[in-house]
Amino acid sequence: KGARVIDAVWAFRRKRNILDRVVYKWKARLNLHGGQQIFGIDFMETYSPVVAPTTVRIIIVLCQIMRWFSRQIDFVLAYP
Repeated sequence: KGARVIDAVWAFRRKRNILDRVVYKWKARLNLHGGQQIFGIDFMETYSPVVAPTTVRIIIVLCQIMRWFSRQIDFVLAYP
């Protein structure tokens, strides 16, 4: 309640093959202008999820031992 609307801009990008310059993937990202936010009014806290490499290895080993189904998921990062 009382929070302001934050401006946003769409960024579009083409991924090309290095050798023949053929476009093989189109990417789009919504960029928000977070600098317009005011702490205590628009947001109360920040959170950055981080995982240790050891934790990922343990989960992979557990999947192998327990024969659990696993697959890779690519998360888009805020700061590539």
